[in-house]
Amino acid sequence: MQADGTIALSAACLGIALAGAMSAVRGAQDGPARFYLTVIFGVLGGIVSIPLVFAYVPSIYGFYLPVVLVLLLILPPAVFYYVAAKTIELRSTVMRRRDIVLPIVGGMVMIGYWLQPAQAKTEMFIAGELPAGIVSSTLVLVTFILIFCWVISSCLYLVATLRRLHSYRTKLRSLYSNLDDHELRWLDWFVVSLVSLWTVTAFMFVADNTGFERVVVKELLYVLTACLLLFGMAFAPIAPPKAEIEEPAPSNDTSEPKYARSALTEAHAEQLATRIRSAMTQDALYLDPNLSLQKLSRHVGALPNQVSQTLNEQIGSTFFDYIAHHRIEVAKPLIAEGVANSLTVSLDVGFNSRSTFYKAFKRATGVTPKAYRDAAARHTT
Repeated sequence: MQADGTIALSAACLGIALAGAMSAVRGAQDGPARFYLTVIFGVLGGIVSIPLVFAYVPSIYGFYLPVVLVLLLILPPAVFYYVAAKTIELRSTVMRRRDIVLPIVGGMVMIGYWLQPAQAKTEMFIAGELPAGIVSSTLVLVTFILIFCWVISSCLYLVATLRRLHSYRTKLRSLYSNLDDHELRWLDWFVVSLVSLWTVTAFMFVADNTGFERVVVKELLYVLTACLLLFGMAFAPIAPPKAEIEEPAPSNDTSEPKYARSALTEAHAEQLATRIRSAMTQDALYLDPNLSLQKLSRHVGALPNQVSQTLNEQIGSTFFDYIAHHRIEVAKPLIAEGVANSLTVSLDVGFNSRSTFYKAFKRATGVTPKAYRDAAARHTT
């Protein structure tokens, strides 16, 4: 019998999930992002409804639990595609074939359970016993295999999601001089929350099947789910300014250099590098907090990909690091003088936040602005 606390938390989670799904459907996000966010809210809502179904509609419990298996298998790829939709432009909501293999197999197992006699479903899902018969035994065995595959696939999708985020932020460094408005750092916490929820779910499953169910606090699962759902409702509608990021077209030749097909000659690249350096030293273009690769390209009269290639090959830096270098060089004497605070200095030299300035300053000098100021003060005395 479900505890009252579990039922209450389950109902609360379901309400939040439904509200989140409706908010996602009516949101202003791009189609794929809206679609996969709705799927995530719907899947989580379906999973957390188990206690409610058991308590109030026990007659369909044997039909509902197999559905939860399919929902679990859908969740990892849905999260990956949602992150991909937020960080690159996806033109379709259709998943790759390999991403729907496990959900399809889970759907077949679900139908297999549905076709079992009512008595067999009662023994399996209510009494927790294995009915006699090869079909029931096969279904249970395949279910355990699928759950094991779910654990493995969740890890693989986690790695793929983190790589997607890293690739996105690497691309941002080649496009923008300030990243705070584009990085979507809340996605990191969204992934961390999902991993925490996944860990607790996996632990509870192991405990339930190894005789240690007494050490499990099931309410924790629903508390974590409620926090995740609320977090998603609060931050998921946030979208960065339109980013000029395109997913690279697949290439059969993985050994082909990055700019192998570029028409930029070395002589032109050297001239372009000179114009870029002039834009920094003479025009102080780095002081513009909204400076982007597009703006710099217009200023020097070249295509963005040519400017990016020149920065990488002629100057040896990414766009972000090159602009940050000039800003830090201007900031150093201001920090050493100690007249203005770090926030004022960071804004004066073109950064749009103190945190970005701190990271860039420490990466360039090896010390924080405060330590740099203290060292300069000791040197003068």
